[in-house]
Amino acid sequence: MANPTIALRHDPSHDSHLCSGCNADFIPSEDSGSRRLTYRSDTHSFAALLCGGCHSKWSHGSPLTLKGPMTA
Repeated sequence: MANPTIALRHDPSHDSHLCSGCNADFIPSEDSGSRRLTYRSDTHSFAALLCGGCHSKWSHGSPLTLKGPMTA
């Protein structure tokens, strides 16, 4: 796994999506806490949308298994 890059940033959703952690529905007009986690390496990449709760748990050390829709 050469040159991996991980980014986490606030990314308000303009479309309906599910949280990649808990499958919660995002309602674009009410979405204020979502974060997009992106991972890129020389051979793989993905992005996952996390709700505020999943982001908070993960950023404080809880393991998070990604499920639901992910995009490259």
